[in-house]
Amino acid sequence: MEEMRVRVIMVIVAMAWATDAMGEKLHKVGNSKGWNPNLNYTLWSSSHRFYLGDWLYFVFDKRYYNVLEVNETSYEGCTEKEFIKNITRGGRDVFQLTELRPYFFIAGGGYCFQGMKLAVLVCPTAVAPAAPPSATPISRASLSNPTCWIMNALLLFVALFLVIKIE
Repeated sequence: MEEMRVRVIMVIVAMAWATDAMGEKLHKVGNSKGWNPNLNYTLWSSSHRFYLGDWLYFVFDKRYYNVLEVNETSYEGCTEKEFIKNITRGGRDVFQLTELRPYFFIAGGGYCFQGMKLAVLVCPTAVAPAAPPSATPISRASLSNPTCWIMNALLLFVALFLVIKIE
């Protein structure tokens, strides 16, 4: 019985490690279609989980398009005037998600109105490492995102199921 309990604990630790290892993943925005007009980036982002440390990879024709990080108001109104950061470098650009918060991106030049806008919410990892006191606190928005807590709930459910089944 004790050996089985040790196995269960090892499985739980392995699952937590695997879930935590999801960080630093590279997400190619738009998959094979890249960063282009007339694509549904809301649908694309809803099919991905974004964790602290992950990267967004924007592939586009720099002669026509750009990528601007904006606030939520600018995202909603497709306004590029007061952008936070222009991440455009060469049409194969990466952006690291370094804070637990929503990020908003648009393309300037009117292309935002053609669908070139992306919102992502960064989730905490399932097993968060101990954070230093100066770290960014976890926001309510990140905890209320279903894509974040479904993975954590599933992990907890499996762990509880295994422990109950053994006893």
